[in-house]
Amino acid sequence: MLIWLLLTMAAAGGLVWQQHNSREALAQRFQLRVGLIGDFVTSYTADLIARERVQADASLTDRTVNARDFARAVAGFGYPAAVLIDDRGRALQVIPPDPSVIGRDLAGRYAHLRTALRQGRPAVSPVVPSAAEQNPVVAFAVPFATSSGRRVFSGAVDIKHSPLTAYLTTALSFAGARVQLVDAVGNVVAANRALTGSTPTLAGADPSLAAALRRHGQGRYHAAGRWWRYSSAPIAGTPWRLSAAVREDVLFASLAGNETAGHAGLGGAAVVGLLVVAAAARARRSRQDLQLSEDRFRRVFDGSRIGMTLTDTEGRFLRVNPAASQMLGRTEDDLIGTSCAEVIHPDDRPAATVAGRDCLAGRADGFDLDKRYLRADGATLDTSVTGALLRDRHGRPQYFTTQIVDMTERRALERVRSEHEAELAQRAEQLQEANAHLADFMAMLSHDVRQPLAGIVGLGELLLDDWPEIPDEDKLSDVRRMTAAGHRAADLVTDILTLAQLDAGALAARAVRIDVSHAVREAVAAHQGGHSAPITVVAPDQTEGLADPAHLQLILGNLLANAAKYGRPPITVTVCNRRDQIMVDVSDHGEGVPEEFVPHLFERFTRADTGVATTAPGTGLGLYLVSQLARAGGLSISYAPTRPTGATFTIAVPCMTPRLGGVSLPRPAPTRRH
Repeated sequence: MLIWLLLTMAAAGGLVWQQHNSREALAQRFQLRVGLIGDFVTSYTADLIARERVQADASLTDRTVNARDFARAVAGFGYPAAVLIDDRGRALQVIPPDPSVIGRDLAGRYAHLRTALRQGRPAVSPVVPSAAEQNPVVAFAVPFATSSGRRVFSGAVDIKHSPLTAYLTTALSFAGARVQLVDAVGNVVAANRALTGSTPTLAGADPSLAAALRRHGQGRYHAAGRWWRYSSAPIAGTPWRLSAAVREDVLFASLAGNETAGHAGLGGAAVVGLLVVAAAARARRSRQDLQLSEDRFRRVFDGSRIGMTLTDTEGRFLRVNPAASQMLGRTEDDLIGTSCAEVIHPDDRPAATVAGRDCLAGRADGFDLDKRYLRADGATLDTSVTGALLRDRHGRPQYFTTQIVDMTERRALERVRSEHEAELAQRAEQLQEANAHLADFMAMLSHDVRQPLAGIVGLGELLLDDWPEIPDEDKLSDVRRMTAAGHRAADLVTDILTLAQLDAGALAARAVRIDVSHAVREAVAAHQGGHSAPITVVAPDQTEGLADPAHLQLILGNLLANAAKYGRPPITVTVCNRRDQIMVDVSDHGEGVPEEFVPHLFERFTRADTGVATTAPGTGLGLYLVSQLARAGGLSISYAPTRPTGATFTIAVPCMTPRLGGVSLPRPAPTRRH
């Protein structure tokens, strides 16, 4: 009787330990899910700040930002409120428009604006009233550099209509779960349920959870007659903290059946033990009692929610319970007599073999392994396996008993978290590359914009200081040089603005029917207004094509400027019809494009390392803009060397041949003009 009592107590202790471990495993899975939600919110805020920075650099760096441009920049994010401040913290623009806010010092009023302005890093606010309408919002402030000094662009999201609220609503599938984002002072930023009050707080919505979070970041608390399990995680880069709570009866509902089966198993084992003690005490036992005991054991074995198997010392299945059969996707009859190695993943077979040999050699009584099984349908099953070797009364090995716990879902969650971490690392690398490109672009601007402006300023000061003594011919020469430098600066600004519009996707082509010959002559005339080199135009009197007139002028202007800068006369522009296209050739007779540079000719910020390109100023943007404008307008651009020397760039414009009665009208003969 004493032995039976000790065994029963040991079994009860083991059952309690197993149930405790199972509950802790579910609690850890709950904490992992909360951590994954926190990672998503962190990724969301980082991505939103990165997009704000790109939008600000693209459209808010001008010396003066009008309300229309600011509203267009804000509309891309769907912010109900936003503000743009200068390097002194004063409001330049505000959404919704409020003239009374313009010019006011907002950096002193809002800590996140002050942090972004003074420290030059993005900042996320707690719940604050918006500048214009005083609605409770959370804001994302991004500093960026302009020619007028540092500015800060801050967009705000109404906490009652936050996109994070929609995500938190579906983040946890537990019934009655409470998920919320709370700032440093306890105001609720977003939650998966409706909360009362204009600025709800966690202490007002769930005082028991708020009190528990003040003590520990995770654990359990008692409220309204129920125990709750909670966990929390800080959101990196923000003053927010994510917290979630769920009732323990909901969290551990999946274990209810296993715990019931365990209790039943313990009771059955206790009864069997008691019968054995009684039989040993009476020195006999009827066959009927023995059969009853075995039936009870079978019910415990077959009714367990955990997979259980019994194998011989060679690893062949002798008994398999229904839970294990369901896990492996095979019937018990299919498994009986089969070697367990056939259903173990090939990579895990060596470890399982070593564990079994250690038990048979007496070096261990059992083993715990993370093992993968192969289901009948070919899928892989991640499990945690506990095994033990059963011996007879003489100590000879008889059977291996194994308990199998399905860990597939937990492994999947771990893989998802690893994938999210890898994605965050990739986005960080992409952001570093973008910063490197931005640094190169700013270095180019600081040199190529300053050079013509310095020339204009220098010549202007010289003329102002020595105007009476300078001969008229020198005055005229200096003014022409200033005008040429101004044209270079204006061309560079046009290229930069066009590049910004292309990057922002705001440059849309509007193709209409135009006279290509007339457009070519207009471009040549505009070009020769600032250059003395003659250009010959060979074109029909009228040739109709389909193109955006403004884009075509930009393309022709860039090609003519390149021919004058890098080539030598004679420069010729030829327009001719070829089936369904109008071909416009811009040719010069300079040294041409180095052969090794031709594959990179239309790339961004690229210039040849040899030849005349090393002596002439340039940004490496002209041909890139030409190719992008041509692609946007349905045109095509190509390069071919001019024989014997020089370069020819060809623009293909879709042709619109006039027809009468289904017969094409004859095209006029080409004429030569200078």
